[in-house]
Amino acid sequence: MLLAYLGLAACLLFSSKLREYGPLIWTLSFGIIFTTLGCEWLYAIHEGYGYLALRSICFQVLSLILLLTYVKDESDLLLYAWTTVAASAGANLINFLRLRKYCSWSLTWRFSWQKHLLPIFVLFANALVNLLYVSADVAQLGVMTSDYYVGLYSVASKVTALLKQLLGAVIVVTVPRLACLYGQKGGEFFQKLARQIADLLVTLALPAACALFALGEEVVILTADLDFAPAAGAMKFLGLALVFSLLGWFYMAAVLVPARQEKVALLAISITSVVNICLNFLLIPAFKEAGAALATLLADLVTCLACYFLAKKSARLLPSGKKLASRLLGCLYVTGSCWNLSVEVDGSRKGEIFVQNRQKSLVKWQRLQYNVDIRLN
Repeated sequence: MLLAYLGLAACLLFSSKLREYGPLIWTLSFGIIFTTLGCEWLYAIHEGYGYLALRSICFQVLSLILLLTYVKDESDLLLYAWTTVAASAGANLINFLRLRKYCSWSLTWRFSWQKHLLPIFVLFANALVNLLYVSADVAQLGVMTSDYYVGLYSVASKVTALLKQLLGAVIVVTVPRLACLYGQKGGEFFQKLARQIADLLVTLALPAACALFALGEEVVILTADLDFAPAAGAMKFLGLALVFSLLGWFYMAAVLVPARQEKVALLAISITSVVNICLNFLLIPAFKEAGAALATLLADLVTCLACYFLAKKSARLLPSGKKLASRLLGCLYVTGSCWNLSVEVDGSRKGEIFVQNRQKSLVKWQRLQYNVDIRLN
């Protein structure tokens, strides 16, 4: 934490562009110290997810109330930052005050650096490479194309990222229990629970991916605006990538890391990042935001396969043929239902905008609205 604040101070000192945003950056940096004091990892170890969820909801509601009360226009940017920090700071402060429920704490320098430092750096490098992997698409898209295509890709990626966080909660809440079972040499119980979680992820992720693939354009327009409709192609690819991304995350976080194979996991994610960056250079010039999404799909597929083969020694987690067949049949039903819904929507006025002639229909609608406004006035 101290090194992070020293690095932040150095950046502000030597960068004139960042110095202009000094008050805003220092305000947001309060999240660093409160995240450190909150020790949320301790509550995750003890599987206190009910408390964590209730605490987060309460402080998010408080933050929303403060936002609606005090933030009125763009001049209130600093107030907006404080309302954002208030949610995480308050939640982590409550965590800090409840620490004595699980352990006693005090400042000490008497601990074995050599034992813990290397694994911590490996996990830190893993998180850093993963951040690079996630950010590479937008960065390369911005350099190689324009802000327009970055905006299209951002809309599609935010929707899929939300779904990934939602479905990935299954992984987050089960990692401590899987690590405990693996550490206690409970091979049979570990295998059973890990297989159940893998089956659940496949059951949830496949229909979600099929729904995004079938209703990509409608989802984009519903979550953003009609101007972002061209992002539907990227949405379809990222929807398919969701399945491989979740499975790769599961193999890495729930199998490789508990099995003390952090270095192997780091190697897998590093190779995947290089593959993603290279594919972006090949596909973005030709296909723009859809090329970036296709590169992500192929990179996630590589991650999933690599982590699966690396995790085979610790757990064999492929679903049975019957279960996989039943899930694929369910996906066909979901895809057919979504396409049927899309056809029904296409029969309406909105459907004409979707399918027949988007731009002309939009112009007609704007003219009609303008005439109605004139008549009302």
